[in-house]
Amino acid sequence: MSKEITFILAPICPKCVRIKRWLKDLEETNPEIKISRYNIATQFKEIKKFKIKTIPTLIIGDIMLGGWIKEEEFRVALEKL
Repeated sequence: MSKEITFILAPICPKCVRIKRWLKDLEETNPEIKISRYNIATQFKEIKKFKIKTIPTLIIGDIMLGGWIKEEEFRVALEKL
């Protein structure tokens, strides 16, 4: 089974900056994880299928995290991936 993360962000979102750093570190240490990024400002049609409620949103496997995501929540979701 492939390991995938979907990251939905907005260009002016301060919360997204933190998550971008986490994902950059993750990509460097885990190249087998595929990370898809969607910008709500330019890819709204593609994003509709995810039925998100907030920005940022991370979808890690079957877990959806949104809003002010704590690093611990992120790590726990990664363990289940």
